Amino acid sequence: MKKLLIAATAAAATLVAPQAFAQAKNFQGFSVTAAVNANNNSAELANKVDASRGNVGVIAQYDFSVGSAFVVGLGASLALNDFDIASNAKLQNANSVFIAPGVAINDQTLIYGKIASITAKADLSGTSADISGIGYGIGARYFTNKNVFFQGEYVFNKYDDKKTSVGTFKNQTGVLTLGVGYKF
Repeated sequence: MKKLLIAATAAAATLVAPQAFAQAKNFQGFSVTAAVNANNNSAELANKVDASRGNVGVIAQYDFSVGSAFVVGLGASLALNDFDIASNAKLQNANSVFIAPGVAINDQTLIYGKIASITAKADLSGTSADISGIGYGIGARYFTNKNVFFQGEYVFNKYDDKKTSVGTFKNQTGVLTLGVGYKF
């Protein structure tokens, strides 16, 4: 039993030892990503409406290496076009600032989590309301060479309820993002 415990501990140590991880410095630096977003939106004003829409956006981020395997990214995203969330509602100027801690799996692949502060403007039957909330998700980044990468992530955005002249607006959006980026 003791030999089995020692063998299991040694095997586990090789998985978390720094030499088992890629160098986080490969991911360090400023990057810009052009992204296509698929939004699954659930909104409620007078009645609840679920809709799926798409839009395009851009992400700017700076990643810091923290040790041999860990990376912390700080960044911002901006939706470049508005999208309908119901027949009488449109989400405009959706943007976020975020922190994205990650782990380098190898020299080319980074897995990360994301926590974001989100804001947007909701156009509700001609009435405009600024909304804000929090987003959280998970993603991956894969480098094809030293500078070019593909990125995919899923973030769930929950906006705070907003009282307006036409009622209380409730909104939450699941966003699947696929992008191509460049690290400087």
